[in-house]
Amino acid sequence: MEYITKEFEANLGFKVTTEQILKATNELNDFLQTLPPHLYKSLDFKTTGAMVGAIFCAQLANNIEGAIVNPIEKGYPDIIPSSGATASEEQLRNYPYGLEVKGTVGNLPTGTKLKGGQQRIGVLSTVTWQAHHREVNNVLCIVWDFCNEKDGFMYPALTAAFFSSELSASDWGEISGTTGRNTKVCGMKECGKTKMGKGLILIYNSEDYINKYSKILKINDEIQTS
Repeated sequence: MEYITKEFEANLGFKVTTEQILKATNELNDFLQTLPPHLYKSLDFKTTGAMVGAIFCAQLANNIEGAIVNPIEKGYPDIIPSSGATASEEQLRNYPYGLEVKGTVGNLPTGTKLKGGQQRIGVLSTVTWQAHHREVNNVLCIVWDFCNEKDGFMYPALTAAFFSSELSASDWGEISGTTGRNTKVCGMKECGKTKMGKGLILIYNSEDYINKYSKILKINDEIQTS
């Protein structure tokens, strides 16, 4: 897959750049094609998305000097400086430095049903990233789709990545699932999506994806396919 990239560099306790994100993206896509198609047909999108996110985080951390994946499952942020390897579990739940990664496969119009292996961009209605609290910032938001064809099957692949260090609590909706055993989540509001759109790092070199994401996220940069 070919991507259009924008220059990006941030110091979050380690230096992360466009080149590192692109390399991790290509490694992710290559790995996802090694798994059997029936796996994607049988898994729900939430599980596939969790797998995509976990693999991407691992590959990105491997490509960043001085960075590791947060050692605990519910740690925040997802990638932290390697100095945090010896931090306590309490500290790792809200570590002061690092990069949070949020992924989504996007939303479809009500009543539209697609299975694993079926491309979604043509009917995609919006993209919504979710979080467990409203204080998420220094976040790398990724989008993925079933779009990487091999032997007649569309494998999942990353289609765009955006970064923002300007999000605030007001960019996230109200937290749902606050009662019972439901997972507490909140969705990014339109104002937050606009901030993410300003932080484009890479996008799949396809007019369909460029046009759809530019509209949804109000990307003002002129993006030319090659």
